[in-house]
Formats: sequence, structure tokens, C-alpha cells
Amino acid sequence: MIQKKRRIAIFLLLILMVGIVLTACSMAEYDSKNTGEKSKEAVLLGPEEEMVVAVNVDGNSPQLTLSSVWMNRSEFWGSLMFRGLFIAKDNINDVEMDLCKEYAVSPDGLVYVFTIQNDVFWHDGELLTIEDVIWTIETYLKMQQVNGYVSQGLKAIQGAEEWIAGGADSLSGLEVDGDDLTIHLKEMDEEFLSALAQLAILPKHCFKETAVEDIPSSDFWKLPIGNGPYKMVSNENNEAVLVYNDQYTETHPGIQQIRYKVVNPTDPGEFDLTFTSDPEVVSRYQADPDYEVVPAANLYYRYLIFNLDCRTGERDGRLDDERVRQALMYGLDRRSIINNIYKGTAINIDCGIPEYDSWYVEKSDDEVGYRLALAKEMLMEAGFDFEEPLILTRYNSDELSVKLLEEIAGCWEAIGIKTEIIPVETTDTDKLFVEADWYDVALKNLAAVEYDEWYYEYSSKNVLFSNIYQNRDRFDALLQSLDDASWAYEKNMLYREIQSMETSLVYKIPLAITPQYVIYRKEKLDIPLKEFPNMWYYYDLSLAQWKIISNKTDN
Repeated sequence: MIQKKRRIAIFLLLILMVGIVLTACSMAEYDSKNTGEKSKEAVLLGPEEEMVVAVNVDGNSPQLTLSSVWMNRSEFWGSLMFRGLFIAKDNINDVEMDLCKEYAVSPDGLVYVFTIQNDVFWHDGELLTIEDVIWTIETYLKMQQVNGYVSQGLKAIQGAEEWIAGGADSLSGLEVDGDDLTIHLKEMDEEFLSALAQLAILPKHCFKETAVEDIPSSDFWKLPIGNGPYKMVSNENNEAVLVYNDQYTETHPGIQQIRYKVVNPTDPGEFDLTFTSDPEVVSRYQADPDYEVVPAANLYYRYLIFNLDCRTGERDGRLDDERVRQALMYGLDRRSIINNIYKGTAINIDCGIPEYDSWYVEKSDDEVGYRLALAKEMLMEAGFDFEEPLILTRYNSDELSVKLLEEIAGCWEAIGIKTEIIPVETTDTDKLFVEADWYDVALKNLAAVEYDEWYYEYSSKNVLFSNIYQNRDRFDALLQSLDDASWAYEKNMLYREIQSMETSLVYKIPLAITPQYVIYRKEKLDIPLKEFPNMWYYYDLSLAQWKIISNKTDN
């Protein structure tokens, strides 16, 4: 028998929206002239009363670009504007209800019943309905440009495979009864609620004319319509303004207005809050008495991936030989590169699990370290063509990524390998997998909640990575065992097996786990958090307790 868990919530009275209400999601809503007129009427607070969030304090983004929150749920502006059925606390596995006001779980963990709030409005005045939730879940499963952690959680729903493959008209594991949404899982998933807490519910009515594959590039993201505590009233000239949503049904946030803006990275004092992993920026503001620098507990990988698909349109097999990939690993002085670039702030890694964890299998330099002579010897034994350039790519334009790839190319050139760096003309990761017939090695990032996400990239069922790994299934059995494992000891043993295989096959070359920092102006902002969670994901940051404590401004 399903027993319901209830939370008593005190709802604020809904009041009429002041100013101009956004009433449609058409292209006309994004007309810059109209947007400017709306912002003048809606934005009433001066600089001393708003929080200014810097977009490019590390100089890596000359433009303010708002990307899909389905891919980047951790975007701070997205956290302010969108809600989910649940919201994570400081631990991603510890969640509480948000748009869901009641829920029940069957004893076997296979049936979830969610009662959806029926008094929540989108920023354009439309009522949020259970249809928005269903559309979000079904559409998310159909997309490639989404967060892998959430995608894996949703795939536990009955009928997900048939729905994704196009063999069903609807997702069979979903049932609706009034405000109740019942979800049937094909197998128990202890992290299902955690995955739902990272899923932003989007307004179905705003995407009626948008194909699934076009959602990430839709004009919707120029002036998004959400349901969270803040609504965006303008986005122009590299600045976006968010104001308090007076129809928000939960606790009132402490700051009324937030301005996103592109700032000059060499000019301190232009912002109140920013997020960065640039060690130069961190050092600069650690020495500035006006700012507080707080580390975040993030798991952010930087690594190389091999494109085992063809680079020329016809398979030449130059990276198929394991000896070639191993030699390229031996030919990289990874520790020196990372320490020089990150000034000691990054964690060196040789596999998907950092050595500070107890189950880490410590490897000697003979297995994964820098061995220049051996690298060249192995390449010659494998018949590697030293005259054909190795094509390297990256999709990040920040100075650190540029320098990192240049250092990597330099190491390989030291053993006689010709290299050519051709950046991807987009920041979308999927470009590396969909149009993958032109490069050999890519520098990539992964923001993860747990180590399984690192290893899941080796799965032959991974929609994106299977494109460049040529559906190799060497890891599949171990990954399935890892997914089925319920005891910590059992998982630890499986991690060790996977790590050994990872070192032998070298589909990826781990480089580092890089930190992220939150920097804020302590003379203007009162932020009670002394430690921040993994900021690549969506958490309850206790916004009601954030306050502006000074009228001082340098703008």
C-alpha cells in the first residue's frame, strides 16, 4: 500500500502582476525594441539595490548567451527562473518537494505518485499544468543535448526505450489522474528523485511550433519564460535583468533585482557575484579585501577523448591500435601541464576516481605516467604515420582551455607527432559527436555528480559517445554490474576492474578535476553560505536569506 508523504506548505496569496505581463512566446516577444520598452517600465531599482552577476570575469565569454537549462541546469540564472518537481539540498541525494506538493512511493520502489501544485503560473501568466510536466519528461528523453545524469534517471521509466526509438505514441510509464502523475519504473532506481530534482520543467505552450532537435537553439532562450522566483524582463546589449516574480508561491527571495552583465575581467569592482575556475581570477580576488572567495564542492573533469570513428570520412584506423592510444598517454607530462596552468588548484587524476577516495587503485608511473622514450617506441612498433597531422579540437574559448590544448600538442610534437588544432565553432558538446568525421582528439569537460557518470561515457548505449567509439561494448558488462550493485564494497571492487580496463584501452586520457569558486562582494552582499555545493547542478541556495547590506556601488 502506498503511504503518502505530505508537507504542510503555507502559500503566499497570489497578487496581480505589476507592469507589463509577457503574454506570448512568439518571435515578437523577443523584438529588441519591444524588450527595451518593457524593461524601462518593469525595472525600477537602481544599481545600489540590485545584485550584479558577472558573466565573463575570467575573460572567456565576450557575449551574454543564455543556453538551454536542460543541458546546463546549473546556470545560476536558470536556477532563479525555473523550478522542478523537487529541489536538491546541499547534498544532491537529499531532496525536498517543489512543484510537487505530495508524493508516494510503493514498497518495491517501482511506482511513484506525484501530486502537482495547481496554483503555479508561468511568467507569461499561463497556468502551469500536469501537461507541462509530461511534455518535459517525454521531450527530454527524445533529446541528445541534455544532462546525462537526468537522462539516465528518466530512462528508468517503463516504456522509455520504445518511446525514444519512436515505437510508441506516448511514454507508457506515465499515468494521469487529475493533479496526480503516476510514474512506473521498470526497475528500482534509488536516485530517481535526485534526477527529477535536476529536471527543469519547461512551458509546453512555448514550444508548440518547435521541433525537438531545435529546442536548444530556440529563440525562447533569448528571453526565457519560467516559473521561479525571478522573471527576466530584458536581455539586450550583453545585459539581462531579472526581477522578483510576484506570483511566486514559495518564500520570498531576499534580493529584488538581479542584473547579469558582461564585465571587463581586468576591472575589479564591476560585479557583486561571479563563478569561476580560473586560478588567476581566484588569486586576484583573494587579495581584494572587498571580496570573499568561497570554494564549491564540484566534480568537474577535464580530459581528452579519442575519436575512434573516421576523421576523413573513410576509416583509416590510426587510433584503433591500443598501443597508439597508450603511447599518446605516455607522451603527455600531465602533472607538469596541469600544475603549471592551474597553479596547484587542480587535482591531478589518472582515472575517473581521484586518489583521495579510499577505493582508488594507486597506479605507478610505469602504468600511466610520463614515459617519453616508450611512447615513441610504441608508436613506431604500431606503424604510426608521423607525417599525417593529428587533428586536435576544443569547444571552449577561454584562455585556460587554449593554453591546455597547446601544451598537449607541444608534448606530442616532442616525440615527432605533427599536430593541428582546429577549434569547434560552437560551445555545444554534441558537435564533437554528431559531426565527428574531421578530428582525432578533443579536449572535453564533464560536470558530474558521481563517478558513474565518468564511466557511463564508455557504454555502447551512450547515444553520443557511441558515435566516436564505434559502439564498442568492452565496458558494458562491468557497467551493468556496477549499475546493479547495491553494496559499497561490491561497487568498489567493480570500480577497480573498470579502472584497470580504462588504463588498458585508453578511450580517454584523464587530466584533472578542476575546482570552481564563488566570488562575491562582502561589503554589499550578505550570503549566509560558508560552503557552496557542486555548482554545476541545481540546489536550494537559501535565496530568501541573501540580502543587500550596503548602498555602496562602483558602477
